[in-house]
Amino acid sequence: MGCDLQFPNSRQHKPAAACIRETCTNCELNGNLLCVHTFKDLIEFAVLAIPWFITFFYGMINGGHIVALIIWIPLAIFFFIYFEALVLCRHCPHYAEQGKTLRCHANYGLPKIPKINPRSLSRIEQISWLLYIAILFLSFIPFYIIAQQWLLLAINLVFTFTLVIGLLKTKCNRCYNLSCPFNRTPSDVREKFFQYYPIFAQARQKMKK
Repeated sequence: MGCDLQFPNSRQHKPAAACIRETCTNCELNGNLLCVHTFKDLIEFAVLAIPWFITFFYGMINGGHIVALIIWIPLAIFFFIYFEALVLCRHCPHYAEQGKTLRCHANYGLPKIPKINPRSLSRIEQISWLLYIAILFLSFIPFYIIAQQWLLLAINLVFTFTLVIGLLKTKCNRCYNLSCPFNRTPSDVREKFFQYYPIFAQARQKMKK
């Protein structure tokens, strides 16, 4: 069993691999948690993220910030290929799915290099992930200001705000990487999650001891 990207009408057939349920039928979490997601979720994420990247690359090239961009690209590659998986993704049930690449809406197709660890993120992991995110997605601000690219600065800030708010309202409120700093899953859904994902519940209890 697994939760590779599915069409909506297949939700009841394939629960997530780490879930102890045999079917999603009559599950209280169905629709309230992204344990099974669809191509619609992937498209929604892309629609939010792509405008930011287009504006960012255009603004950095247009402003002549080539050296900064050359530095940014390997930092971004390292983040998405390894660092994010190490501090965030490997603690998510999506990491338990079959295959060597992720099948979630955010990092679809990226390699699963670090081994899965069902415990919650540590405070250091949360902080380091947030700092890296800030470096990658807010680094354009000083360069646009120096080059007086005021219109591009405003547009990129709008897309940054739209990306964050959009994810909080459509994905983070249903995400089952419960220790992610952006997670906004309701408490009642969290409690039910740990009933159906005992491996993650046990790892969480060990951290508390």
